[in-house]
Amino acid sequence: MGKVTFLPGGKSIKARAGQTLVSTAAAARVVIPQRCGGHASCLMCRIVLENGELTSPTALELRKMPEQDLAKGIRLGCQAKVTQKDCTIRIPESRFKSVVQAALERERSENED
Repeated sequence: MGKVTFLPGGKSIKARAGQTLVSTAAAARVVIPQRCGGHASCLMCRIVLENGELTSPTALELRKMPEQDLAKGIRLGCQAKVTQKDCTIRIPESRFKSVVQAALERERSENED
């Protein structure tokens, strides 16, 4: 069993080899957004392998993901599986969330003035 750490929250969980990152995240109560139910069609579950190792990209990932993304460690959480080794995964912040946070920060700074 390898330990998977999810960033930015820093939550860790032990996972069996062969478990997908989406199912591992769900067990740790960490949300990896997705719409397609793990069929690699929505591409919402992109994660970044910060360190450690995952299984090799699946045929679906090789077909759907740009080569340069895979080279940078960007994978699909519904396809990438845990190995026996520990790994650290970064879940990118959603664009919508970052836009809302920026608007809230702007509003706070305007109210302080």
